[in-house]
Formats: sequence, structure tokens, C-alpha cells
Amino acid sequence: MDLHQKLQHIGLHRSEATVYQFLLEHGLSTPPQIAQGTKIARTNCYNILVELKNQLLITEQRNGKRKAYIANDPEALFQRVREQKERIEDVLPDLRGLYATHQNKPVVRFFYGFEQVKEIYYMVLSAKEVYGVGSTDHLSRQEVAFYEGWLKEVKQKNIVFHDILSYSSGKEAAPAMKEALRGLYEYHLMPEEQDDFSSDLLIWDDNIALLSFGKPVFGTVITNATLVATFKIIFQSLWQYLPKTEFIEAATTKKAA
Repeated sequence: MDLHQKLQHIGLHRSEATVYQFLLEHGLSTPPQIAQGTKIARTNCYNILVELKNQLLITEQRNGKRKAYIANDPEALFQRVREQKERIEDVLPDLRGLYATHQNKPVVRFFYGFEQVKEIYYMVLSAKEVYGVGSTDHLSRQEVAFYEGWLKEVKQKNIVFHDILSYSSGKEAAPAMKEALRGLYEYHLMPEEQDDFSSDLLIWDDNIALLSFGKPVFGTVITNATLVATFKIIFQSLWQYLPKTEFIEAATTKKAA
């Protein structure tokens, strides 16, 4: 991912990222210079400069009789993110209040591609306890930075995780997750003879998420308290049937020795 893509990833539109990067590289520039250098129409360029100025990412100055613009210290990006977080935290209680009035109505949401599927994992961060069935191996291998950052958030929020994993995930990904979350995490493994599967099931609050990491990657979240209660019974029955993790870990260590 190049710098231009990273700027878009943190919230700048494509044209905003182009103009901001141009000013970082070229310093004080007039709108005609920016328009020529970025190949953005001059009219659009003026609108983009106003928006970047409002976001405190650039400063307007005078270059003779003409207006000119210069990029502010990139530290302003951090301030932008902090302000966004504060605004979200301020409105979140009201949004949750509206959401709670409809939580008994079945809601089905679809997510396509991994960028959208990430939203499901962010949703999980609002829970106190999560039940999972699946394979974390695909996620931990393909999206290392996202996975590690998400685990840190889980730990900071003291979210308790109960996982039933494929045998290969138990050997590869689960020990790292247990090391990261310590007492917040426990898991059981599916029998070794069962094939691995590139999917995940998450249960939290009144939500059930079904995720597929095959091609294409997609996810579905169903919000319904009755379905969640049923899935929890199924999970707990399976949990009691499977052998304890400590036994499997001891057996694996003995084989390695």
C-alpha cells in the first residue's frame, strides 16, 4: 500500500489525498500550480483546498497578490483522528439508545469483501463475552496487522472469548491468541480427523455472525435474541462434548518432544 492509498485509508477522499500529498512534497503552492501538478480541474481544486483547510491539514497564505497553500505538520492527522473519536464517543450513547428500541426485531446485514467484514470484528468490540466456532488461522495469516491490532482492542476492553476451533487453528493461531489475551481466552478443539474450514461463527449480545474467508470473502450478521439463545445452547453442548484444551496441548507437547 503506497502513501496515497494510506491517506485514503485514514479517511481522505482520493482527490484530497492527491492534493495533500502534492503540498507535502512541493511546499507553498498556488491553486493553478496545484491544479497543474495534480491534473485536477482548477474549480475542483479550490473546493478540495477549502475542505483540507477546514480539516486543519493545510494553511492558506499570501504569495504576492495570490492565495497560496502549504501543508501543516502531519501531526494534524492525529488530531483529526482524535477529534473524530471524541465526536463518535459523544454520539454513541444516543445511537445505542435508538438501536435498543429495535433490537427485538430480526435484522440481517450483509458484508462483502474483507474491508467490510472487518466491520463485523469491530462490532464485536462492544461485547463483554463472545462465543466463536471456526478457524482463526486464515484471519491471523492473511491480515496480520489488523488481527494483532484487533486483539489489543479485545484485551483493553476485557472481552472474554470462548472458542471452538479447527485442529489446525488450535496448533497455529490459538496459542498466540491465548498468550495475547491471557485469562480472557479459552478454547477447545475439533477432532484432528476433521478437515480445516475457512469460516467463522461469532455469537455476542443479540448477534450471530457467519463469515467465510474463501473466495469471495463475505459475512452476514443476524440480530435476533431468540436465535442467539438457540445457538448458545448448541455451542455449550458442543463445548461439553469436546476434550479440554489443556489435554490436547499436553499431548501436542509430548509428541513434539
